Amino acid sequence: MKRIVTWVIILGAAAFILYNVFWRPREVVSRQSSSGDIVLEALGTGSIESRKTIELGFELTGRITELLVDQGDTVVKGQELARLDAATFQAEVALAEQEVAHTKATVRRLGTDIGRARAVLQGAQDNLDRTKPQVEKGVATLELLDVAEERVKVALAELSRAEAALLEGEQVVLSAARKLDRAKADLEKTTAICPLDGVVIRRESEVGSIVSPGTPVLRIASTETIWASVWVDETYLDGLRVGLKARIALRSAPEEILLGKVARIGREVDRETRELLVDVVFDSTPKNLVFGQRVDLWIELKVKKDVRRVDARFLTYQDGEEGVFIEVDGRAEFRRLKLGIRGRELVEVLEGLDSEVTLIAPLAQSNKPLNRNQRVVFPKQDSGGQKP
Repeated sequence: MKRIVTWVIILGAAAFILYNVFWRPREVVSRQSSSGDIVLEALGTGSIESRKTIELGFELTGRITELLVDQGDTVVKGQELARLDAATFQAEVALAEQEVAHTKATVRRLGTDIGRARAVLQGAQDNLDRTKPQVEKGVATLELLDVAEERVKVALAELSRAEAALLEGEQVVLSAARKLDRAKADLEKTTAICPLDGVVIRRESEVGSIVSPGTPVLRIASTETIWASVWVDETYLDGLRVGLKARIALRSAPEEILLGKVARIGREVDRETRELLVDVVFDSTPKNLVFGQRVDLWIELKVKKDVRRVDARFLTYQDGEEGVFIEVDGRAEFRRLKLGIRGRELVEVLEGLDSEVTLIAPLAQSNKPLNRNQRVVFPKQDSGGQKP
């Protein structure tokens, strides 16, 4: 009796296992194959970047006394952003202004000297003109003529000296004026002026810091051109071109799809990843703009109209051949397919499906693959044959 019971249990267990493995219907989900458009897209991942990013600093060495903006602030071209201690530069301007005033006064005095020298020369020339006729008439001696001529020569020399001194003084005035201009320019450089419209993305220095030429104080990203800079596999290179439409999803808001267009295509492929850089401008600036945040992007390379298509998730392999399972009289029948372009969700069928059929796949919670001719059943919520 014990042997009979044991064999009954063994045979029952075997029957249960065989039923579940070979005869029990598998629950499956279904989708209907369909006709329609297929979009071939190139997938890229990258980040939001500005076309132009600058590091703003000072051209002088000095101590920062004011920082008028902070990280995250929006700035405009011509706005004052930071200041250095200007006391030394103000003193240099005042000293240069005094020097200009002094040299101009000197030039005015030299102008007076020229006027006097010209008057002396005119007097000496008049005296010489009077002496010459008197000598010819014998009224005056030759010695008086020599003295008159000597006075004219001395007056000419004095005039030349005064004119040379005036020219030299004018050059000194020009030099002092240039020194004043340079001092004023240095004073202006103690204020950092924003060269573009943008956003402060980093504050590199603080009030009290001693900076020198080339030391970054603020890092500013231009808001004139904002794009998604993404890496795209080199296999898509032939289809890429400027102006193609693109869909962009921010990692921070993946459900919100933004639109854009390809603006620039790189001309160097990374030797390790075999990807190239593609820049896509947004049709409209994203809200809560944060440079550097990650994005996923799909570039529309090609659209095929009115083709037979299947859901990519239903594709499978049997004996090295790619195809789909379809439901025929309650069983899974494998159909080998010749496929065309592959979209993100749908794949073009060139051969293998002549009409709309019901595609089947195991339920998501089941990891067991379907087998040919396996019995299948649809769950109650799946009516069988939903369109993708």
